[in-house]
Amino acid sequence: MKRLTIAHISDLHLPLETIQFSKLSLCNKRFLSFLSWKRRRFGLQKKNLDLVIQDIHAHNPDLVLISGDLTNLALPEEFKQAAEWLHQLPFQKIRIVPGNHDCLVQTQWHDTHAYWTSWTKAYGKDDYPTITKTDTTAIIGISTSVPTAPFFASGYIDPDQLERVKEALRKAKEEKLFRIVMLHHPPVSTMMHERKALRNRKQLKEIFDEVGVEMILYGHIHKTITKKFPNTNIPMLGISSASSNAVRPQRQAAWRKISIEPQDHHLQVNFSVRSLDKNQQFIEKAAFYLNH
Repeated sequence: MKRLTIAHISDLHLPLETIQFSKLSLCNKRFLSFLSWKRRRFGLQKKNLDLVIQDIHAHNPDLVLISGDLTNLALPEEFKQAAEWLHQLPFQKIRIVPGNHDCLVQTQWHDTHAYWTSWTKAYGKDDYPTITKTDTTAIIGISTSVPTAPFFASGYIDPDQLERVKEALRKAKEEKLFRIVMLHHPPVSTMMHERKALRNRKQLKEIFDEVGVEMILYGHIHKTITKKFPNTNIPMLGISSASSNAVRPQRQAAWRKISIEPQDHHLQVNFSVRSLDKNQQFIEKAAFYLNH
């Protein structure tokens, strides 16, 4: 079995300026998000995302994971734009879970998420969690994204999906695979206001406590954070927006590099962050490893 290299990015918020859409599309919650986008659009730059993609490509990952928010307003035109962008990426395998901006309002699946099936492997909302397996690893993609009321960006995992998550983790454990969960919303409450948090995180924690998980990847809060899931040694790894134009270290555009390498009777797992500094140079930092 060979070493597996994974790249994790999130919250791309692809440019809204490059698409045309009807003003009638904004006659709902999208209008508030459009105003928010106008205020913060200079803090998210496609040029930085392009540099992140180039840097990832230089490290030749086997798998690229994107934990949501490719769009800004969940417009059908944005889903089409994102699909075109994804088709042009130089990576063999990409997996996506949706973010809250990708589910901003109720939409028709065939007009929106259907464009991403090649990368989500979901043919409907009941196909989550998605499961991607390698020789050593199972990546379990959970959808936490649901339409919410104005001024809310919270997440929710419906009970049926929670049961499927539990079963997927259990089967992967039986197969002795290193289990990585990817979701958009952090599975804890301490990092954000309640109106943006995962509402039924307690039920998800109960599943993690019962059947286990080896690593958790998330986005949503646009901050690069490395910490442990509460009362465990499980790495819980957040990544900032890959389009960020911020200069503060935790907010800089970044991607996380994860290496999983089989040893004699265990896996050695290394993970680090490559972030784009104010001089447009990548700095690799916060490297850790664990034996599984």
